[in-house]
Amino acid sequence: MQPRPPAWLDWLGNHPPLIFLFFVAMWALTLYVLGVISGWEVLSKRFRFKGMFYGETWLFRSGRMRFYVYYGNCLSVGADESGLYLAVFPIFRIGHAPLLIPWSEVSVMSGDKGLIFKKRELRLGHQESIPLRISASLAETLRRSAGEAWPLESVAV
Repeated sequence: MQPRPPAWLDWLGNHPPLIFLFFVAMWALTLYVLGVISGWEVLSKRFRFKGMFYGETWLFRSGRMRFYVYYGNCLSVGADESGLYLAVFPIFRIGHAPLLIPWSEVSVMSGDKGLIFKKRELRLGHQESIPLRISASLAETLRRSAGEAWPLESVAV
């Protein structure tokens, strides 16, 4: 004789819209928690950007932030003389407001890291000091777009 599933599971199986709502709620909670853990939420308190960014923008880029939270191919990264623009693909936007961080609030750590794929580390916000590790080639592209506003390199402490 096969055991019966718990009553709550049987009830949930008879209410498919609740399964969908549960999935959406878990999706939203996961995204919000990742935003808090990565430091994105802290940055959004000072650098939230509500307008249209008109500088050069590169879509579907990757980066790693605080506590190894990885944004794989879901970042929009932009740069001009005013600062560094960061946004995530809209379906992942919960807890991740678009950011425009002035170059005066960005530190570039000296030296590339990584054995095979070279990475560059940017520190976002002088008070917050949230790391953003991106490919060395993307960092070079950002440097060209920022022009004279690109910050001087700092030695990692």
